[in-house]
Order: sequence, then structure tokens, then C-alpha cells
Amino acid sequence: MQERFADNVPWGYHLIPFVTGLIGLIIGVYLVEPYGPLAKTIFPATCLIVGGFGGMVVLGNISDRYRGA
Repeated sequence: MQERFADNVPWGYHLIPFVTGLIGLIIGVYLVEPYGPLAKTIFPATCLIVGGFGGMVVLGNISDRYRGA
């Protein structure tokens, strides 16, 4: 049977990528406030994606630590 990603942690931990993605989005919007419309279109979305990916990495590390314990 194929093991699913982070299936050994409680459900609350699965909110980490959403939270980090939203934090990245907020930071991205804040950083491009003085710039033009192109930066306001591209940069916050990129920060959202990078933040969500960072949350997935954190979740994977937590899952590995649960599995090892």
C-alpha cells in the first residue's frame, strides 16, 4: 500500500501550509505597496506559492519526526 504524505500527524498540522501561504501573501502585499501594478500582480502570488511550499516542507519534517519517534 502506498503511504500518503504526512498521514501520521494529527489533522491540525495539515493547516501549516495554508497558514504559511497566507503569511507569505500578506508579506508579499506589504512589500510591493509602493510599486506598480505589474509587481502587485506577480509578487504576492509568488509569495503565496513559496509560503505554501515552505509549509509543506515544514509539515514533511514534522511528519518525519513523528515517524521516527
